[in-house]
Amino acid sequence: MLRRQKKKTEVSPDFGVLTGACGLPKAVGVSGDNYICRKLTKTTYIAAVADGMGTGRVASGCSKFVLESLYQLLRVGFTPLDAIVSMNTALPLNTSSECFSTVDLAVLDLADGLCSIYKAGGAPTVIQRGERAGILKMPALPIGIIEEPDIKYTTFSVERGDRYFLMSDGVTESPPPDNRLDWVTRLILEHPGEAPRAISERILWGATTRYGEYERDDMTVVTLEIV
Repeated sequence: MLRRQKKKTEVSPDFGVLTGACGLPKAVGVSGDNYICRKLTKTTYIAAVADGMGTGRVASGCSKFVLESLYQLLRVGFTPLDAIVSMNTALPLNTSSECFSTVDLAVLDLADGLCSIYKAGGAPTVIQRGERAGILKMPALPIGIIEEPDIKYTTFSVERGDRYFLMSDGVTESPPPDNRLDWVTRLILEHPGEAPRAISERILWGATTRYGEYERDDMTVVTLEIV
């Protein structure tokens, strides 16, 4: 049964959010990655990255359809879980070709000071608080593959100064292998005051240099900073 979220009485948010994002296709052409950073209500903000399986326009169309549809479902009151489940059902019905996509969704409740992260095949997220940075891994299948989607999620309290980094696997799996993403956390901690867009570009450039002569994958970085 689909559940819609009860509308909260509108209050002034106790927190704010700054965002910055950038991306790069694997070659000259269209990236299969897409992202959104949008205000949902006066006190709710969402950011999401989707990586369409495949290449070029087909993959891009798939991931864009997923993100735009998720946003619309959340706008009308669907819970994030039900919105993702609905997209898992809708994908085979609304695309002319086979379409799978990862979903990496962050929902910020700026009134209660909470961040919820939902993953269906999404790459690891880096969370920075003060002088420490950690990796959030929740392995799961992309949506559109199985009837009952494998969605993982977690919720935690936010603090001013927190930075959250949503990335596609083109960034997190850039060679050579680094399962702990030490190169990402090092860059983040070395530039604590950098604006979200600037640090996103720094991470993207770091991944690009790591590829060297290897064939590059589509890459996307979205940075959220709590203020």
